[in-house]
Amino acid sequence: MINLLLIRDTFSKDSTIGELFINGERFCDTLENPWLDNQRNISCIPEGEYPVRLRLARESATRDYLHLLIQDVPNRDYILFHRGNFPKDTSGCILLGQGTQQDVVNNSTLAMDLVMKEILNLGAENINLIIKNKKFWYAISSVVVPALVTYLGVDQSTATELYHAILVLIVGQGIADVAKK
Repeated sequence: MINLLLIRDTFSKDSTIGELFINGERFCDTLENPWLDNQRNISCIPEGEYPVRLRLARESATRDYLHLLIQDVPNRDYILFHRGNFPKDTSGCILLGQGTQQDVVNNSTLAMDLVMKEILNLGAENINLIIKNKKFWYAISSVVVPALVTYLGVDQSTATELYHAILVLIVGQGIADVAKK
């Protein structure tokens, strides 16, 4: 199974910026529309867990490259991970980038290529996406990260990386438990 974790961490009236992790490793930044009650083409999708599949260029009228299709989104269709840099490029989808500014992701083609290469290297099947807003995870990290610094004697950066790895393990175990049912 390939576990994608998108943690949204910056919210403005025009966009939502986050980070995408693949099997616990941070891969890139994301840009989505702001939350507008899941309205088509103008809102990001709800937090939750979604199956994802590869979508070939020939399946798309607008994307001439391999990309990802997020499935089973309530009241929405054709939600993709794709290239783009600005909120106007999203149409309700998730843009990938390397580096961010206010309402912008940079180097989208590079980020998309790196993500797709990793997913292909991992077998490109059984892809699961979990989307969480950082507000909850930030509150937890404000307790866990200092504890890791104190009890393990590591620096802040290492403690933050450990926290993300622990989070992905917990989420991954939850996914495995659900799959067993």
